[in-house]
Amino acid sequence: MDITVRVEVQYVAPERALVRDVLHMFRTPAWVRFMVRYISPHLKNAAPADKSVIDALADWRIAADGSPDACSSDCVICMSDVSDATAAATAAASPTAHEQEQESAYAVQLPCGHCFHHGCIQSWLKLRSTCPSCRFQFRKAFSGSYAVKTLNSALLLKPEHRWLSKEAILESSVGKETVRAVVNVTLSQIATQTKRSQYPCVLNALMMHSNGDSFTESAPVVDKAVESSSAPAAASSAAASPGHVRTAAYELPSERRSKRVRVH
Repeated sequence: MDITVRVEVQYVAPERALVRDVLHMFRTPAWVRFMVRYISPHLKNAAPADKSVIDALADWRIAADGSPDACSSDCVICMSDVSDATAAATAAASPTAHEQEQESAYAVQLPCGHCFHHGCIQSWLKLRSTCPSCRFQFRKAFSGSYAVKTLNSALLLKPEHRWLSKEAILESSVGKETVRAVVNVTLSQIATQTKRSQYPCVLNALMMHSNGDSFTESAPVVDKAVESSSAPAAASSAAASPGHVRTAAYELPSERRSKRVRVH
């Protein structure tokens, strides 16, 4: 199982640094370590709930003949009365053209006791794995040990770079300036017993204009198969690529593990 995380990062470039130097830094093990530290809190706090949890919402539906006090408060996600959803579900005696809408509107009561509209909590659990009210921890969609498989970094260029030649852009000074980059990190799950091993990691560095056009130092037209960092391309280019390094595995937290991400 692979996980891809897309983030935008910014940092102040060293004194006398050029765009060329920033791209070189994007291909170093130090950049990989920095990005692991950067995305670890995101993976820990923003992990979606496991599919089995979302599927179980139907089993947690509040029965139409249930206690009127079962869910008498508002849904904290949309701030509407949860009891209205229960009443609407009761009124629906047979399937209608609005069946899907009604399905999303009924109320559910989580194991922790808090109630929400089905559609609200379903959307929430696709992004988070905790109860919005009490932070009750559900099973996460991913946990265990992962290694960085590919790391694609795109330096966001300034508007004034739009009309410069590639060489002129590479020689542009960014010293002591705040540079921004969009980074896609792909993590690959590994067996727990091999988590202390070293794993190959493909690093790609691009420059990107504000209109979305991107290119590298080597050629104005890039090889889409390589720059996209798809799994087959990464595997075939790993042995010869200058942006190929070896990284260690690290462990994502789960409900049975420490919440602290450990880098081995």
